[in-house]
Amino acid sequence: MASNTSQSSKTSSTGQNGRVADRQVPMKVLALGYGRTGTRSLRDALLTLGYHHTYHTFDAVYVNPRECKIWLKGLHAKCDGVGKKFGREEFDQLLGHCQAVADMPAAYFAPELIQAYPDAKVILTIRDIDEWHESVKNTLQIADSSLISGILGFTAKILFMPNRWNYPMFQKLNKVLYDGDFKKNGRKSFEQHYDHVRSLVPPENLLEYHMKDGWEPLCRFLGKPIPAEPVPYINQREGFNKKFRDWNVASIQAQLKRVLDISAYAALMAWVGAALLTRLS
Repeated sequence: MASNTSQSSKTSSTGQNGRVADRQVPMKVLALGYGRTGTRSLRDALLTLGYHHTYHTFDAVYVNPRECKIWLKGLHAKCDGVGKKFGREEFDQLLGHCQAVADMPAAYFAPELIQAYPDAKVILTIRDIDEWHESVKNTLQIADSSLISGILGFTAKILFMPNRWNYPMFQKLNKVLYDGDFKKNGRKSFEQHYDHVRSLVPPENLLEYHMKDGWEPLCRFLGKPIPAEPVPYINQREGFNKKFRDWNVASIQAQLKRVLDISAYAALMAWVGAALLTRLS
């Protein structure tokens, strides 16, 4: 296969997400561990080591929510046979500006990403499976199954909000990862994913990494000097849940503003219509 470095063409074509749709920098690191295993901390560590940009779920959710629509399209293609399955072209549209990628939904496409970027090093963030299960149960699963998430997801669609694809993407991801039952299938899904990635990657190109191990094994694997600052260790349970609450508040405010804008526009059109009828009568 050709090196992804040699294919890093620079063009001005633009994809559905508003980004340049071709690879601008070589993809160097695929961090394919499940969420709540230190993926956000690893993302910040990779940025510190100079991997710009390092893509994370938050990029799609908070920075460019149109990308959730593209990821959802990829999930439907892979799981339901609807549309073209994602390969190098589709990933470059989403990740062409990135030298590294971490977390879901990208990790669900581990086989496809490994095939698309054969020169990239692969990292599996690891964690005790029971600790991981408890963490997901008290963070991601609450966010995905809460009533407020469902309501805001519905109203975002009705109001044509920019983030209207967030909720359906996460619902689809929960379905394909855990068959809709995390309590029953979470551990099995975790183990199968990690075993599958191990089977796809040569040992010399794979690092199984716990964030508590610090810089040394990560930098040795990537061939980078060890930074002076401590390795990042963020996005613990309390921080995640606060961010989720803040996100809900921001979503409510944005939707209320959209309702007010629509109401003001409707009132203006009604006034203009009434004025025209009066003039014509």
